[in-house]
Amino acid sequence: MPSSRAAVLLHLHHSSIARRPEQIRKTLSIELTEPTALTQARLALTARRLPND
Repeated sequence: MPSSRAAVLLHLHHSSIARRPEQIRKTLSIELTEPTALTQARLALTARRLPND
């Protein structure tokens, strides 16, 4: 999905959406072009959504 469409759906500016992969790469110190790194990023985002109970 292009960042402009995602931005509309999420009610964010398209540049905010475009910056997210770079922010994730820097924060997690991973290369998002590698399959293992994509799995790590997906797990981190899923864990973030879990309740803190």
